[in-house]
Amino acid sequence: MARLTGTTVNTIRHYHKLGLLTEPERMSNGYKQYGASHLLRLHQIRRMRELGIPLSDIASVQDDQEQQQLALNQLDGDLRDRIEALQKARAEVSQLLEYSAPIDTASGFIDIAARMSSADRGLMNIYSSLYEESAVAEMKSLMSEPAPHDREIDELTDDADEPTRARLAEKIAPSMKRHLEDKPWLLAPTQRMIGDVRMGQAAIIGTIGELYNSAQIDVIQRAFIAVFPTLDISEADRERFIAFTRQMAPEEGS
Repeated sequence: MARLTGTTVNTIRHYHKLGLLTEPERMSNGYKQYGASHLLRLHQIRRMRELGIPLSDIASVQDDQEQQQLALNQLDGDLRDRIEALQKARAEVSQLLEYSAPIDTASGFIDIAARMSSADRGLMNIYSSLYEESAVAEMKSLMSEPAPHDREIDELTDDADEPTRARLAEKIAPSMKRHLEDKPWLLAPTQRMIGDVRMGQAAIIGTIGELYNSAQIDVIQRAFIAVFPTLDISEADRERFIAFTRQMAPEEGS
């Protein structure tokens, strides 16, 4: 039986145990006497398994045409979803190879991975799971615009001196101002988050602290402090930012 159906003895015994294949009678010498009905039933089971029907569902659908149709419709949808997921994964693998991008690069950032620092790639990985797609697309547009001092900030060490920090903060302030005026939602980024906002913001704060050193964070904070009063944004956007900082302050201190 096992050889005829391309299966194993243990599999046949498992089907017996589940009640999917009836136990045959034993001959006088003690050997099981399998017949054509067993062979046909085993082929039926194998066919349903090849189609992807779970063993737990086989008994309920074998003689019920309506249940078979329901099972096949469910299976068709599952297979379609799996095929779409595999096609997407293959497309991203092809992109990773094409752009020689690190394997941990977030989907959507592969074509610009070479221009991003390791820390930026890591942060965008977190952002990609916390923000709606349109927000992630806008973040990508920001990452796609290299600034003259990006590399210097990427290579900034934790013990950078005061003049260096002040100089870099002054240099990045104009681009920061432009970005915040173009995308004022960045001032209160929880607006575009999906899922639990407080948990998401805590994850971002923790990630930034892990990926960037104190000097890099200090430069960004200095630039923002200098830029914020000069931003050409609506009063509503300014108030949203103030409300956001008040809301998140207890979370950061806990």
